[in-house]
Amino acid sequence: MTDKEDELDSDQARKLILFKSKKEIKVKELPKYAFEKFDQEDKIKLITKSKSSGAGYSYSIQLQNESSAPISEVKIKVIYSDFLSITGFYPPTTKLPKSPNNKGKSITRIKFDEINERSSKRIDLRFTPLLLGNEGEIRTMVTYVNNKDYVRVLDSKPVIIKLGKININPKIVPSSYIQKFSQKPDIKKGIISFGVGVEDSIDSDFYFNLLNQILLKNHLQLIAKDPNKKILWFFGTDLESREDVLIIGQIVSAKVEIIGTSPSHNVLISFLTLLSNEFKEHLVIREIVKTPNQIYNMKCKYCGMVLPNFPEKGEEIECRKCSNIQVVW
Repeated sequence: MTDKEDELDSDQARKLILFKSKKEIKVKELPKYAFEKFDQEDKIKLITKSKSSGAGYSYSIQLQNESSAPISEVKIKVIYSDFLSITGFYPPTTKLPKSPNNKGKSITRIKFDEINERSSKRIDLRFTPLLLGNEGEIRTMVTYVNNKDYVRVLDSKPVIIKLGKININPKIVPSSYIQKFSQKPDIKKGIISFGVGVEDSIDSDFYFNLLNQILLKNHLQLIAKDPNKKILWFFGTDLESREDVLIIGQIVSAKVEIIGTSPSHNVLISFLTLLSNEFKEHLVIREIVKTPNQIYNMKCKYCGMVLPNFPEKGEEIECRKCSNIQVVW
């Protein structure tokens, strides 16, 4: 403590209690605590959680300040394998600048000026796999400046993501079994929804027939088909896990959608990734689009809900779940 601080403390102590008489005692309030007096070691905690969710993975980052003083210059670095893509985040005010790939890794950085005492910050991310046959990880590093002006570092345990290739055999079931299978208590569901951003409109029959061809090509059994409503129902079994999978393909509100249902989330994610990639490849091969970048994800980038329709270029669209407004393309 400096000489100046000693003088201040001494002066405050003298003024704290003034003895005027035995009957009269005047007390002044103590000044508010100084933050540097509080120990923050082991009171700043990084908590990360991940789980399979829909057609991908959800990953939450929570930084908890359980101390009685704030921390500042908070920098969060999310490192993940480049076969994964961040397709959603929450809260909506989060800015996610992405750094160039480095040795098969992508990095996204998030900054906060300060996290107050006894409070926390949470970021939710959604990852969608881009390719199969890969193994990688997601991990988080945090740096911050504590109340004694020291830089501290926190590091999470890596979350391992492994997506093997999938092999499906067709399985014949009655159409009445579709609803029963979808309502099983342990069933997992996921959806891929996208819009094709081209200036000239494409007949929905083209997308419907292409979807039918791709599902047949991947050894699924056609169970039912409704050309008027543009819906297809297919069924199959994964040869490795022996788990069944129901795939529904549909063209609705100018969107192409592939909906998967299976007891195995790994089978579900792998198969939806495979079908989505093949559909996009066929659009490029047939010169409907010049690049896959012209095919747009139709899930809300904040809450993950499927948006109601594929809008015109530059048109704003509102999510029915979280009410956030966004521009798709």
